[in-house]
Amino acid sequence: MFRRRRGLQHMISIRDNLLYECHPENLTWESYMKDCEKALNTSDLHSDEWSSDDEELAKEERDKKIRSKRLASTNSIIKVYDKKWRSSRVCKVVKLIN
Repeated sequence: MFRRRRGLQHMISIRDNLLYECHPENLTWESYMKDCEKALNTSDLHSDEWSSDDEELAKEERDKKIRSKRLASTNSIIKVYDKKWRSSRVCKVVKLIN
């Protein structure tokens, strides 16, 4: 949760375009930010995920060249499972982040 909050704070501080692109026209900026905070603190909205340290699985990902550059030098494994109701726009945002 802390990582997500820091990420949102960073996006706000650098005035990230993604925040402006996703801002609904019918909401004030303050309401939009409150909604973002609420979404951040509602765990049911977040994808289910697990992580572990697995040398074999990490090597397999490196061999298949599907390993994230940020994790290339570690054996950390992070799996995120999509929620069925996730919108296509959210899927695009998640892909941009990864």
